Amino acid sequence: MTHTKTLLVVDDDRQVLKFVTEILRESGYDTVTCERFEDAKAYLVSTRPDLLLTDIRLGAFNGLQLAIYAQSRHPGIPIIVLTGYEDPTLRKEAAASGATFLVKPVRHAELLARIEASLGKAEAGGGQ
Repeated sequence: MTHTKTLLVVDDDRQVLKFVTEILRESGYDTVTCERFEDAKAYLVSTRPDLLLTDIRLGAFNGLQLAIYAQSRHPGIPIIVLTGYEDPTLRKEAAASGATFLVKPVRHAELLARIEASLGKAEAGGGQ
């Protein structure tokens, strides 16, 4: 199945990045990966991916900062923030920035369902 959607995947853990990317590619998505906040930010300057999937911890920065930046550059872009820790404050901040908040480990089917839902919602709302 080919979705012809490009997802920007950001995680400073190379193994997690590889694992998530494999799942997405097997599901028919094109992926662009970044291990650093700065690289993802630079990508977002000139390119609007169909969805941003980011870890919360990105060195000196975090995925919520990246989500806010992505929204400022590309209003309506679907964003999913992943974290290894349930944190009500981060969950609330993610929601305020328009992002979906998921706690790792997340099942493949749930991740893919959230991606599909986020993309569908953006298309229905004209999120570009």
